Formats: sequence, C-alpha cells, structure tokens
Amino acid sequence: MSVLLVSDLTRRFDARPILRGVSMSMRRGERVALLGPSGCGKTTLLNCIGGLDRADTGTVLVNGRDIGRMSSDELAAARRAELGSVFQFFHLLPTMTAFENVELPLKLLGIGKAERHERVLRLLDRVGVRHRGDALPAQLSGGEMQRVAVARAVIHRPALLLADEPTGNLDSKSGAQALALIREVSEETGAAVLLVTHSEEAARTCHRVLRMRDGALLE
Repeated sequence: MSVLLVSDLTRRFDARPILRGVSMSMRRGERVALLGPSGCGKTTLLNCIGGLDRADTGTVLVNGRDIGRMSSDELAAARRAELGSVFQFFHLLPTMTAFENVELPLKLLGIGKAERHERVLRLLDRVGVRHRGDALPAQLSGGEMQRVAVARAVIHRPALLLADEPTGNLDSKSGAQALALIREVSEETGAAVLLVTHSEEAARTCHRVLRMRDGALLE
C-alpha cells in the first residue's frame, strides 16, 4: 500500500483554479521533489496533503486513510501520528527550548516522560545539536534551528514528511546540511519525503522529481 495516494485533486480560490486534477503516489522511504514556479500550486498541494487545507474534489490517502473525510479531531490525531512537517521559516515555538520543541509531538501523543527524554536526547545528538538543547530558538543559528525543526518533524516517526522549501532561509552550506539530514533521517526511519523546492540541486537528493505548472503536474 502506498504511504501517500493523491487522486484527481482540485482546489479553487475565488473561482480561480489552483489545483487542476492532481494525482500522485509515494511509497515508504521514497523521496520525491516537487518543482515549479511560484504560484503554481505547490504549497496548496502540500497543505491539502497535510490537512491544513481542504481540496474541493478528489482524495488524499495517507497510509490508506482519507484525510478529506476526517473530522477536525480525527485529522488532528492523524497529523500528530502520521505526518511531520518542515518549513522554510522553521516555525519553532519561541518560548520553548530546542529540547522542548522536539519533545512536544511526543507529549501530544501521550508518551511517558522517561521515554520522551531518552528519545529527544538521542535524536538531538543524531542531528548534531544536543549541546544546544537548553537554548531558545532566538539563540540558535539558522542551520541549528532547521536541525531542531527536522528533529521535531521526525521524533514521532511519521510515515510521511512534508518539507516546504526547507533550505529557502539558509545559506548554501547550511542548506546542503539540512538536505543531507532529511535524506539520512528518511533512510533510517523509512519515512517518505515530499520536498517542495525551487532548487534543482535540492531535487537531486530525491529519488524522483515531479514538475508542476499552473496547478497541474507535467510528468
């Protein structure tokens, strides 16, 4: 069974078509890059897959479960358990330390304190920022914030990781490190990765490239 199956997805805003019959699938551990110009519908597609937006027609199945038919509570539970997200601007909670940001998904899942502590420390060590665990986001560099964001996105071992321009706010060195980290974590955990990017270089870290224009996939 596919980790992700998107079938004939459409979305309009103010009568303007944003998604035009998009269909795609992804299997466990697969990394897919989604390329296209600004405004072509990439982020809208990502938001529909992640449950942040609702498509007008079509279906999104994550591990066989229909995102579009879930209630708000069911959707929130599915996102906590099945999905992870990494964004261009990190979206770390500013009043929480790096450790607490990464720990939060496990708290929401009801994981016990001892297990949370062990898993967070192990993963912070894995992504190279264990020594910054007590730092607030404002005290971290851009590269460190993105490493913490990646750790937070995968700490609960999601089936699907959605990455929206994760290198867009980083210098070239930090961007390359973030992409390498996403690739390595995917290989270790088996998470599928859908990477929205403008960068051909970033796309080369993926198994497959899909190109989008005017709300439709070209290939």
